[in-house]
Amino acid sequence: MFRSFAVIIEIAILVVVLQLPFVQYLFSDVQNSLSHWMEEIATREERQQLAEIKGKLEVQYSAMRPSQQEYFDAVLSSRARTIQFYDAYCENSDRNPYIFGVTLHSFCSELRSSPVIHVPERDS
Repeated sequence: MFRSFAVIIEIAILVVVLQLPFVQYLFSDVQNSLSHWMEEIATREERQQLAEIKGKLEVQYSAMRPSQQEYFDAVLSSRARTIQFYDAYCENSDRNPYIFGVTLHSFCSELRSSPVIHVPERDS
């Protein structure tokens, strides 16, 4: 009897402590840190692939003007932006005011050969 009463008291104290604002703040901070770490782990391969593309195009990158370099960096900032660029300017031949000519051609050929554009299909 005493043992079950002690367990009930312990559970009640635990519930009260977990509802304190400081504990809620602590748990939310831990959750934010863990979600940031998980995101970093999940996008590590993607970031490495994008950095590899940039490394292969270093000669063209160094010849670009600063505004072109900023645009190039923005395109290679995520897989989604890179795929969007590829669809618009490599597949559909839209005119790009920042990257054009031989630079655009070499960038598109590098994207074609990279695993960034070729997203593996998932079994349904």
